[in-house]
Amino acid sequence: TSVFLGGKEVRARFMGRGHTNGDAVVYFPLLKVVHTGDLMAGASPLIDYSGGGSVVEWSNTLDNAMKLDFDTVIPGHGPVTNKAGLQAYRDNIVKMRDRVTKEIRSGKNQADIAKFMETEYMWAPNSLQQQWSVPGLMTELK
Repeated sequence: TSVFLGGKEVRARFMGRGHTNGDAVVYFPLLKVVHTGDLMAGASPLIDYSGGGSVVEWSNTLDNAMKLDFDTVIPGHGPVTNKAGLQAYRDNIVKMRDRVTKEIRSGKNQADIAKFMETEYMWAPNSLQQQWSVPGLMTELK
């Protein structure tokens, strides 16, 4: 959808699943700015599986967003960055997904994956990442 605020167009677009199945990218075409919401947030993703999130589809969703013409990225959490910063975040999601997939398929259980995420990605033991994401990773990546 598009709206005009102060005479400038603002577009909200669904690019695909990621943090949830209802994430929108807000695009300010004249300013060449995108706001990703929680599609880019912090150092690593929080996959809200109860909200329909998907680590498998997340990179494709960001690929769709990367097709927009922008220079500046406002993440849901963290400092403002640029297109290269969003690409690096996307690439890190793929790297994390592939590493966790390998661990799960090698026979690691949920407790092992939780410990792996704590050690490798600094996910605190009782964090939302551990509570929301690890059980879903076990199902989605098996």
